[in-house]
Amino acid sequence: MIRKRFYLLLCFSLSIGFAISNPIKENDILHDWDFTKKSWNNRLISSSDEKLQLTSSETPEFDLHSDYILNGKNGLTLENVKPYDLPIDRITVEAVLSISNGQKWGSIVSYAQDNGAYERGWLLGYNEQSFVFWISTGKSLIQATSRINFEIGRKYHVVGTYDGENVKIFVNGKLSGSTPASGNIAYPDKAYYALGIYKDDDESYPMSGTLTSVKVSNKTTDSSIILERARKLNLLPFAFNVSPALRYLSKDKIRIDWSYETHDDMKIYYGKNRKLGASITVSPTNKFFSAELTNIEPDSNYYYKISDHNGKGSSTYEFNTNLNFTVPLFSSKAKPIKMDQIDSLINSSKINSGFCLILGELDVNIIEALVKKTKFSIVALLNNDDKRIKLQKKLYELGVYGSRVNVMRSDKENGKIPLSSCMVNLLISVTRDLDDEINRVLAPGRGVSIFLSGDRAAYYRPKLKGSGDWTHQYGDIGNSASSKESLSGATGTQDFALQWVGRPGADFGIDRNPRMPAPLSANGRLFHQGMNRLVSMDAHNGSILWSLEAPDLRRVNIPRDCGNWCADSDYLYVAINNSSWMLNAENGDLVKIFDVPNFINTSTEYDWGFIGRIGNTLVGSAVKSESSYKNFWSGKMWYDGKGGDMGTEQVCSDALFGFSDMIEPKEKKHKPWIYSKGTILNPTISGYGNNVYFIESRDQKIKALTTGRIGNKEIWNDQFLVCLNATTGEVIWEKEIDTENGTITFYLQATEDKIVLTASNTKFHIYTYDTKNGNKSWSKSVAWPDDHHSGHMQHPVISGNTIYLQPNGHNIETGAVVTTNMGKREGCHNYVGAGDALIYRGTSRQISMWSKDTESVTSWPRLRPSCWLNTIPSSGMLLIPEGGGGCSCGGWMETSLGFIPKVQLKIK
Repeated sequence: MIRKRFYLLLCFSLSIGFAISNPIKENDILHDWDFTKKSWNNRLISSSDEKLQLTSSETPEFDLHSDYILNGKNGLTLENVKPYDLPIDRITVEAVLSISNGQKWGSIVSYAQDNGAYERGWLLGYNEQSFVFWISTGKSLIQATSRINFEIGRKYHVVGTYDGENVKIFVNGKLSGSTPASGNIAYPDKAYYALGIYKDDDESYPMSGTLTSVKVSNKTTDSSIILERARKLNLLPFAFNVSPALRYLSKDKIRIDWSYETHDDMKIYYGKNRKLGASITVSPTNKFFSAELTNIEPDSNYYYKISDHNGKGSSTYEFNTNLNFTVPLFSSKAKPIKMDQIDSLINSSKINSGFCLILGELDVNIIEALVKKTKFSIVALLNNDDKRIKLQKKLYELGVYGSRVNVMRSDKENGKIPLSSCMVNLLISVTRDLDDEINRVLAPGRGVSIFLSGDRAAYYRPKLKGSGDWTHQYGDIGNSASSKESLSGATGTQDFALQWVGRPGADFGIDRNPRMPAPLSANGRLFHQGMNRLVSMDAHNGSILWSLEAPDLRRVNIPRDCGNWCADSDYLYVAINNSSWMLNAENGDLVKIFDVPNFINTSTEYDWGFIGRIGNTLVGSAVKSESSYKNFWSGKMWYDGKGGDMGTEQVCSDALFGFSDMIEPKEKKHKPWIYSKGTILNPTISGYGNNVYFIESRDQKIKALTTGRIGNKEIWNDQFLVCLNATTGEVIWEKEIDTENGTITFYLQATEDKIVLTASNTKFHIYTYDTKNGNKSWSKSVAWPDDHHSGHMQHPVISGNTIYLQPNGHNIETGAVVTTNMGKREGCHNYVGAGDALIYRGTSRQISMWSKDTESVTSWPRLRPSCWLNTIPSSGMLLIPEGGGGCSCGGWMETSLGFIPKVQLKIK
């Protein structure tokens, strides 16, 4: 046996140079089973290798397509297969199947033994939602998990490959997951060769579904051949030009928009279960489709699927109407009135949703028309009880009282408005002139007062003094993890009052928040991501302005990648697949779509990676498709691993590009600048002023990889720090650098004078460079505070003239330690900076604040942040959209919150 194994090893070693370049041949296939009805002889079925005859313990059953049915009770196993009969350094495992029920230890075909730390062999299988392929090299188990979630009952062509460098999984012809690996496959001394079941010495997990075929090869099948096989099976994925986006129009109506390469009609099927049922036909406008679905019921799960004129369909997508945040809409019952005044009110305010306050007696027909034509929740204040009661009665008869309009009593004597400060978006004053009370209740940055008497122009309340915006993943384009927000000088939780509380709740997001993109906030609005959905809110009162669901939105494990959105005063930019959607920040309307530009002659598919705004340029990066992290199921998808663990691979881009002068007609095509030289590490892309900074590896082996998710040690070779002009893409300077390997995290931050690089492997290594020329300044290494719950992967905070990295603060100019007494972090959330304080997950894992001045800590009981970053200082507020739902570490309040400095609540 030893001699035979050595002979096989020698043969495989001699063939290494040919394994990747040579396409797989039929005689390279070791085992080939056809499980369709024609291949069975009673309860027996044979492989291409006659020795591998399988026997079913039951009489086999078949579906309408003659595929073998697995009932979840039994599978098929062999015990006469030895490790030396199986592939050693390269393998392809291929199956055509469907799944009826997911499970934690699902196996399609495997030769494996898993007893805790003893993990050997290989497995092509599935979990509760995704397909997986893993191998063991003896030292570790390396797994590729499909980005695509399987649908119950749908047929798939699933292929797992290992070429000595990467473990990959393909679903319906498309690469859907990849993890770097090296070394030979390590086999157990003995194991079951199992099909349609996971089975080892002490565990058995049968599969429910159907099995059409299984092939195992000792070569790595080329991706083009995998694609062609899926094509022949008619199982290629449905390819949208622009993937679907769902908008709630009212309590019972939704709209789904998409683009597809056809001028023919398409169909959308939908229903309250996966059988769907209802359908409508949709005609295109310039290859864009828009379908409105009516009579949508509340408190319900719905499913939908899009099909072309040939009957080929997309995946089945899901939405839940509990996440419909629209206000109740009404048709008008009032007498017809001239709409000029209403239209003038609405158009002059430029705001259509949030809270509206009416001071004084306004015609009921105008109030009713405001309900019909806007999305405001309206409060009318009257100081005459008779008029107040009369108005309440009329509004009740119209059906709008309570749900959209409330009438309250105001104080006639002192003119005080009985509402909290900074709450009102549209204030309509019938007779009262602008005063301190009106200014007090208006929402800063998104509040306007209109005066119906006299000739006073509309008054827009400016942003609070010292307030800032949080426009990118780490606050700004420089990744400072801070903002210009002063929080009105607040340094402790005692300095705040609760401004609003409520939606969205825990059902909006992903359990435990697997290090998702941070919320954003700009110009008085708050943007928050959940499970393939996003929401826009008023930062000062928590009103839901609009929401959108997009099945391809999700991105996780941000510490090894970058955020997928950014914002400015007027627009929200969202990276989805190979494009960026430019959305109107006020109402969510799609303004423009930017596509990843072509920059090389290749069939490689690219997604939009980094996204940021510098000056008037939208900067993006091109990352190989399926490289960003999407999976969140299982403990490993918490992404808290050490160097070399799954989930520590860096997501890297092949090109950086920029679209300047973006505010042009929607139809105008923009020609971007493109930079493509090395392999750019996404977590290092940053900027300041009109410069873009990043680190790239120019190692040719890395450049040749077929994935942008890279754990190979060569990524740390041939490093260059590069500075580009953000408007033109021209290289300003570049410097070759040599740093510690960032096998856990690798961050870059940019300020006016300094660039800060922080690499983490066994400790933190800080390097600083001059922004003018890239010359190295100071560097130092510091110990981790701990090696779990993000202690080993903290993103530094640059606030003022200090770099904060637990437990110390370092002077950014000299590296000198300025404090050793940062508030102690207890949990996964990153520190963020605001004015004279740091905010983080501190005492008893609660949201805490550390004062820079007194170095004291205060906390909010029973409030926890997310597992990376969801607590942001912006718009004069401390904003905490819910991000901790599903965590098992305490009895937390799972709700969204907005805190305002108490000094802003003083009534003058």
